[in-house]
Amino acid sequence: SSRVRRDELQSPASSPRTSPDPSLDELFRTGIYNNLTFTTLDNGNEATAEEEDDETELRLFAAPSARPQTHKIRISSPGAETDDAGFIVNRPRSYYFAEKPDSEQEAELWAAAVDGETVKELAKAPWPGAVLPWKVTTISAAGLQKAVLVGHPPSLVTVTEATSKKKRKGKKTRIAIRKKAQAVKARQDERNKSAKEKEDHEREKRTRRNREKKLKKKAKDKAKKEAVGGEAAQQDAAMASDSASE
Repeated sequence: SSRVRRDELQSPASSPRTSPDPSLDELFRTGIYNNLTFTTLDNGNEATAEEEDDETELRLFAAPSARPQTHKIRISSPGAETDDAGFIVNRPRSYYFAEKPDSEQEAELWAAAVDGETVKELAKAPWPGAVLPWKVTTISAAGLQKAVLVGHPPSLVTVTEATSKKKRKGKKTRIAIRKKAQAVKARQDERNKSAKEKEDHEREKRTRRNREKKLKKKAKDKAKKEAVGGEAAQQDAAMASDSASE
């Protein structure tokens, strides 16, 4: 009889990998290249050179490795210029600062200037064109008063208005006010009643406690007297027995 091993009975776990056919691979690559179209740009090197000029290498963070790592920051904003801004309007110095006036300008200034005394005198002078009494409302301490023009020529007459009586409130409002007052009074009476009952209870409690204290004290005194009387009777009895024995 011949021996059969276990590995001869079991099939291998994975079949060997087959290598691709070189001719098929070459045919596939040729088909891909034929379908693609390549275009060559002439300005690629110039754009790369310009981008490299606008980039600045800065070492922002320390690298863990021995070789230093740099980060590139692209500077796209224009550089600062020292020239004046284009929107500023250059004005002469005389626009901001006045030169010393000559004799003619000084005379014009003196003619147009007004001193303080003149201002005070003009304030006291009447101005008929500015008097508008119908546009003035006079309010006194008594309140606002109204005036009307009466007669010919018209003259101002003060009108006094009669004070109006206090308006009575409606029926529903009066009923609501009455109910609200009754509810407030009922709550107040309830609080007063509770406070009175609490006070009566405390008074009764204090009276009962005082009565109990008095009764306890009276019983204690009575017991003390009885104890003292018993001792005296025992002493008398002992003395009587001693005299009888003699």
